[in-house]
Amino acid sequence: VDGDPERAAAPNGAERLANHLSEPLSDLVERILTDSDNDLAESLARHVAVDAGEEPTLEGAAAALTAQLTELGIDVEGVRLADGSGLDRAGRLTPRTLTGVLAAAADPDRPELRPVLTGLPIAGFTGTLTSRYPEGGGGLVRAKTGTLTGVNALAGTVVHQDGRVLAFAFLAGDTAAPADAEAALDRAAAALTGAGPFTPEP
Repeated sequence: VDGDPERAAAPNGAERLANHLSEPLSDLVERILTDSDNDLAESLARHVAVDAGEEPTLEGAAAALTAQLTELGIDVEGVRLADGSGLDRAGRLTPRTLTGVLAAAADPDRPELRPVLTGLPIAGFTGTLTSRYPEGGGGLVRAKTGTLTGVNALAGTVVHQDGRVLAFAFLAGDTAAPADAEAALDRAAAALTGAGPFTPEP
């Protein structure tokens, strides 16, 4: 091959050398949630920006995601998205917004949002919750974790002992010990099963 490569249109009848398709979007969303894949989250956020006519930048992704939440009828008061992964400390979320997303994903009229629920890690079994919930809630809690230094969050669904599925979101700031904060969030979520009293620890 002579010269530098450059983009050009293939001539009619040209032989296709290779073809690669991404996994379905639903699978990618599930992977983001189950494994907390921040790189993939940022990538998909930029695709949302391009689809919405925004620039594929942090700002464009934040604007497009906020607009999409609003279009779904989700309360975004007090919300400030700064990226697609939630790693930027300038970002702000509310429990109302997070539970709104979960409720929208459970809406029978919005089957395209179902991967938001099916991708949530299962307590004691999958993803970022594999080694959590040793004292109860295993298999009954499905939730996405969120962790920054001094910040711990847990949002998802839980099956109550009476059969109801409940959505919840717990956000904790200024936490001093990550392991203790995670354990407290796990106990709070497990208590929503109704299987026993929740006794907070200092």
